[in-house]
Amino acid sequence: MNTEHIELRDFNGHRIATAFHDAGGRNLVVFCHGFKGVKTGPSRYFVRAARVLAERGISSLRFDQYGSGDSEGEFEDSSFIDWIATARAIVEHHMGAGYRVALFGQSMGGSAAIAVAADVPGVTALVAWSPGANFEPFVPSATGFQEEDGQIVRDGYWREAHEARIAEKFAVMTMPAYIVVGTADHLGGESNRRALIDRAKPQHQVHVIEGLAHSAWPAAQAKAIIEASCGLLVEAFGQR
Repeated sequence: MNTEHIELRDFNGHRIATAFHDAGGRNLVVFCHGFKGVKTGPSRYFVRAARVLAERGISSLRFDQYGSGDSEGEFEDSSFIDWIATARAIVEHHMGAGYRVALFGQSMGGSAAIAVAADVPGVTALVAWSPGANFEPFVPSATGFQEEDGQIVRDGYWREAHEARIAEKFAVMTMPAYIVVGTADHLGGESNRRALIDRAKPQHQVHVIEGLAHSAWPAAQAKAIIEASCGLLVEAFGQR
């Protein structure tokens, strides 16, 4: 069994667009996209990873955060606290339905995944690509809004992201984790990388890749990262 269902579902008080890859088992990976992203992930990497996992009998749920992609709401009303709450609601819903759940996030979705994994008992494993530890001080804008590539969002999103203390959340995680960070990530400098490296436990692999950008990865490198990420999840679920 390997089918993909696209539908709107209610989570955290929102109508959320979801893509469920049903592999027929009770192991599930929840994907969390990044800032300005959508449920396919950058360059459709999430779709590719979900299909690799499905081949190994692991189901996946990809979703658009409130105000992103096909979900309800406006992007400028995005809230990082709400991102965490929505991801957590999805995880807890499926745990309550009998699934073993792992998290897989990219950029700010990786940060949200870390926050959820740290606070929800029983999360099986975590993968995070280019997560933002937001270790640098928050600097508000003069207008209360910030714009990036035509997308406008309230300052509050980034204030909440800094106040979430993602590096400290990572430090208390007990499940296996695979973190990918690149030295050419224009959104995450050395302090961001060190914040994660210095807090990693023995069961956490922080893979620093020389010259790797935030998300625009060469095809061969993306394939290798997807394979390594899925390998960690397959092993964590005991499906090798």
